[in-house]
Amino acid sequence: MHRIFLTLFVLFVTIFTIASARLDKSDGKIVLGDNMSVRIFHENVKGIPDFVSGTLSNRITSGTEIASAIKFFESNRSTFKMNDPAAELVPNRIDQDQLGMKHVRFHQKFNGVRVIGGVMIAHFSSDDVLKTVNGNYESEINLNINASVSADNAAAIAASDLENFFAVGTADIPELVVFPWENNNYLCWRFFVKTTAKMGRWEYFIDANDGSIIFKANRIMDAEAIGSGNSVMGQSRTHIDTWYDDTEYLMTDYTRQANNDLHGHGGQMPDGNVLQTYETTVTLPGTVATDADNDWSTTSTQGPSVDAHVFASAMYDWLLRDFGRNSFNDAGASMYSTVNYSAEGNNNAYWNGYQIVVWSYGTGWRSLAGCPDVIAHEWAHAVTEYTSGLWYQKESGALNESFSDMMGCAFEFAHDTLDTPDWYMAENGVVSGNGFRNIADPPEYGDPDTYEGPYWQEVNSCTPSDLNDYCGVHTNSGVGNKWFYLLSDGDTHNGIVVNGLGVETAMQIAYRANAFYWYETSNYYNAALGTLEAANDLDPTLGYAQEVVLAWHAVNVLIPAPRLEFSYPGGIPHVIEPDNPPTFDVSISGYLGANPVPGSARMFSSIDGAAYVETMMEDIGTNQYRVTLPNVQCGFPLTYYFSVEAQDIGIITDPVDIADAYKPIISVASMETFYDDFETDLGWTFGGTATAGDWEKGTPVGDGSYGDPTDDYNGSGQCYLTGNSAGDSDVDGGSVWLESPVFYISEGGGGEIFFAAWFNTSIGPNPLQDVMTVSISNNNGADWVLAKTIGPAENASGDWLVHNFMTGDFVSPSNQMKIRFEVADTDGSSWVEAAIDDVHVIYYDCPTYTCGDLNDDGNVNILDIVYLINNKYKGGPDPVPLVSADVNHDGLINILDIVHLINFKYKSGPDPVCQ
Repeated sequence: MHRIFLTLFVLFVTIFTIASARLDKSDGKIVLGDNMSVRIFHENVKGIPDFVSGTLSNRITSGTEIASAIKFFESNRSTFKMNDPAAELVPNRIDQDQLGMKHVRFHQKFNGVRVIGGVMIAHFSSDDVLKTVNGNYESEINLNINASVSADNAAAIAASDLENFFAVGTADIPELVVFPWENNNYLCWRFFVKTTAKMGRWEYFIDANDGSIIFKANRIMDAEAIGSGNSVMGQSRTHIDTWYDDTEYLMTDYTRQANNDLHGHGGQMPDGNVLQTYETTVTLPGTVATDADNDWSTTSTQGPSVDAHVFASAMYDWLLRDFGRNSFNDAGASMYSTVNYSAEGNNNAYWNGYQIVVWSYGTGWRSLAGCPDVIAHEWAHAVTEYTSGLWYQKESGALNESFSDMMGCAFEFAHDTLDTPDWYMAENGVVSGNGFRNIADPPEYGDPDTYEGPYWQEVNSCTPSDLNDYCGVHTNSGVGNKWFYLLSDGDTHNGIVVNGLGVETAMQIAYRANAFYWYETSNYYNAALGTLEAANDLDPTLGYAQEVVLAWHAVNVLIPAPRLEFSYPGGIPHVIEPDNPPTFDVSISGYLGANPVPGSARMFSSIDGAAYVETMMEDIGTNQYRVTLPNVQCGFPLTYYFSVEAQDIGIITDPVDIADAYKPIISVASMETFYDDFETDLGWTFGGTATAGDWEKGTPVGDGSYGDPTDDYNGSGQCYLTGNSAGDSDVDGGSVWLESPVFYISEGGGGEIFFAAWFNTSIGPNPLQDVMTVSISNNNGADWVLAKTIGPAENASGDWLVHNFMTGDFVSPSNQMKIRFEVADTDGSSWVEAAIDDVHVIYYDCPTYTCGDLNDDGNVNILDIVYLINNKYKGGPDPVPLVSADVNHDGLINILDIVHLINFKYKSGPDPVCQ
């Protein structure tokens, strides 16, 4: 048998196959070469990728990392919604790690002004291949960057405001920034205002146009204001590096300098930098701790200085030895500690951007300086400030706190001669030994051990302030803490068994993620993906990755798990012929340690609802298979799916739900019964209740600033869109509908509708709330049946996407078919933009017929010639089926078919050939 595919239909299917491959999430929507692949792909709520991992480039020339990363973004500017990556992404630093990988961190700039939270990171493997891109890109910024308020005036506003409710402070160097905040973008002066009378390091964002305070927060990162204790634990410290100035001994350690290695510490501090411990009661930093005979044995007064000094020295050595990090800033910065500070109360510790400060202690407590986990916790805040810069609020702030707890615990386990390691934080600071956080069991102190589970503080509707702990940074840190405990020691949590990798390995993974993969606004999901990449870097066999994923799943952060994925290099047959079963290839790939069991790949097929029949797939290479679908006849539907066994996981099927098994169309005839690219007027109608944003046909004129398309789908020039004027032209105050003219789908056959849709509700004050509905009618619009819903979040971030559905899934075929698109604005504060282009209706048929018997009376004669003349030139009924009229087999039904029939009947011409 021969297929009758009209030339236009073949072209149409080809175009849509290409478009689907480009737009489908399974290939990451990323432009790649033939030898490249995407392993993990994730995008944020605005539809912008925030994590792409795989083989993203060919091998580059070492030293061209910045240019190569920019080239990647340039090739994918539409995917990342970037206008000019070379101008918008400014290199901030390149980190080369102990594995030889290079990590290029870019700051986003808008017209030369830095965008707060705009960070993209490109990660190159040790063999110079781009392997991962992650970060946060702020799209659709539309600001005038000329400040109306001077930096000095903004600083005065901030200082005056702070003095009114907190203390007198001094603003440091101002920075003009774009500040995305609560769904708006502001041009702001950014300051840190430091105070000395009270612990304050206030971050201010002052509107550079009107001087209003957009946001302020105290960026002191403390150990939690719950108490400290009396002295230290009384252990003997036999090695304290001090300095004698010919009069007395000072707690100043020069021996971590690279050129002054008196005791074999192997430090890398530059000349002039020191480890130094101060004592004070009122003012910071205080005075350097001193002693006349270098015997610091008065534990009640000198104990906090001893421990702060010893622990800071050990922290410096640990960072350098285990993580290759030269002090907290990786440049050998001096490490200053102050103890016995009592100006504001007792029992606290914090990092203030310059030093760590440990307060005095009250009854029932000891100085927190006696807690190695607390000292390491505070120095870890310094590390975070110089690596990811996790913003100290909401989930990123919880991660900031959690990472410090991780380092605090890991520091104890790495220095068991300084203290007995455990999973409590600050247990030495409380005489009872209780501490104030339990890393292994966060709920003991009212902290969550499950993402969005019990004790979780909701962050989405929370406005961060010091009154709510900046939306629970010390509470929600429990989720990260539990993850770290599970990854370290292993356990069963929420029914998931984690084997554990040991504290040292877990800390290496967490540190690497914070240093190279996390960024200012990372949430738990972003952070989890970062730890997954860090684990893969450290262990390419994916053994670490499996445990990392299991630990995150155990705390309900559901990143991609070890899995198998099916792919189809040549595609899956969408339409197949009777008696002509297609053969195609199947690829099965393992991720995160999952591997197919050899010989377990199967196809299961069912004809006309019968029981599924199992067939072994033909092995044609490593994880490559070939299958041939069973032979089918018209009227006997086929369904099929694939399965394979994964080691340690079980049977994996594609589709995952067998109820969604593949159902190809059985057809010998395919015809396009309707097509509109809106270059002519075929009779579409529109209306609605909205006050603005009616459907219009034309060439898009907007610039995209309100989420509207800037061009049509196929480049022909025109489309239908909701409102078509520059600026605010979105749908407001109701709904608008667009209705097609009538088209037909003959009885006995099936119809499929394809269309390209633009839908964007991702910007505006209240994004991702509205939907576009697509309905179908088979009685000229008297009744409508919902066929598809687009949005409110999925496919609603402004891109031309191709959609399709089978009409027979919703209504019976008729010659009175219509399709209807409707968009509603249900919230007056949302922005809703939509467009439609390239509408195709394809008719499929699988009839039993006689070629040339157009009137279906069992004979080919003069009546069929008359029938076709009436159909083509007098509006008579269609041939039954349509394919029976293509008697010359050229894919068209026209006057040539009439001539062919006449020649056949009356001039001994060739027989009709329809198939």
